[in-house]
Amino acid sequence: MPAARRGVRAWGAPAAFLLAASCGGASDGPPKNLLLVVLDTTRADHLSTYGYGEETSPHLTDLARAGARFDAVFAQSSLTPVSAGSFLTGTLPVRHGVRSLFQVSEEKLADDVTTLAEHLEGAGMQTAGFVSAAPMNWRYGLDRGFSTYSDKFGAKADVPCGNAYQRRADETTELALEWLAGNGLDPFFVLVHYFDAHDANLAPPREFLEPRVSFPLPRDLDRPCSLMRLADPLKVELYDAEIAFMDSQLGRLLERIERLGVLEDTLVVVVADHGEGLGDHGNWTHGWLHREQLRVPLVMTGPGVPRGEVFDQRVRLMDLAPTVLDLFGLDTGAAVDASSFGPLLAGRSEKPRDLYAEVHHPVEDRLRRDPEMY
Repeated sequence: MPAARRGVRAWGAPAAFLLAASCGGASDGPPKNLLLVVLDTTRADHLSTYGYGEETSPHLTDLARAGARFDAVFAQSSLTPVSAGSFLTGTLPVRHGVRSLFQVSEEKLADDVTTLAEHLEGAGMQTAGFVSAAPMNWRYGLDRGFSTYSDKFGAKADVPCGNAYQRRADETTELALEWLAGNGLDPFFVLVHYFDAHDANLAPPREFLEPRVSFPLPRDLDRPCSLMRLADPLKVELYDAEIAFMDSQLGRLLERIERLGVLEDTLVVVVADHGEGLGDHGNWTHGWLHREQLRVPLVMTGPGVPRGEVFDQRVRLMDLAPTVLDLFGLDTGAAVDASSFGPLLAGRSEKPRDLYAEVHHPVEDRLRRDPEMY
């Protein structure tokens, strides 16, 4: 790896939050707000927070020091809408009804499951979601319970090498910051979804990317497909830089919440929907059920979360929704398959949880993945 990449601090590190993370503490009682940040296609083992050799996630590391890091969290699918359906409802795909990425006109969240946003909206919170790509859009029913759900990217020309309907993390962050400014001090649930690590078309700004990679950047860096023909080791450098850029935007969100004076009352959760192949098992993308595609990072801080703890107990990503509701003192209802890992947070031991994951693909899948894997 290039020497220039080592020790590079994330762009625009907010000193105010770093001070709060190192010195502050969560307030007594349940949280008043929730910030849920979803890092699409992000492997836990490519985060410096989890011991990766390059500094890719300094803000997430600060957050973990102020709260808890989970080292053995596994998603219920390596496809975004399927995984999101599970961690937003606490149910398995067979129950929530979203089983694949491509049957969007036919597969939506079932009417008899309740989303995390619906629970929190019902408790009187202002709810807003800001997503960065089509796999998290309203067509899957993932917008249920959000008064604001920003998933419209406008009409764009076809992009032959990636998803045309997407936006970079800084654009999505701006929308979330504008909403937070307008919301004032009302209790909120804000979901922010970043897509950068999924797609080389979302390259970070030149001034951010250049010191983090060993290869020369093309003059037309903003042109679609300009970085799609990188050699495999260089793809990893770009992937790491995209993670670092998402982390820098996480820092902006945390800084704003700290400036609003509500950070100590806010439960902050950072997670990925699934991982990525990066050449492991011969796959550079995802949609299989290998460990590197299902193991995801999870960092939490705020009321009810112990400070500076690392949990190696195996849990399921779908357990996130009932855990969050548990911390807010709310009931999950009957139609759930998951259970809160609140007892772990409270210092009680638990047995490792059984894992389940699945993917469904079209019969004519261009990557020749099996139509059904469990």
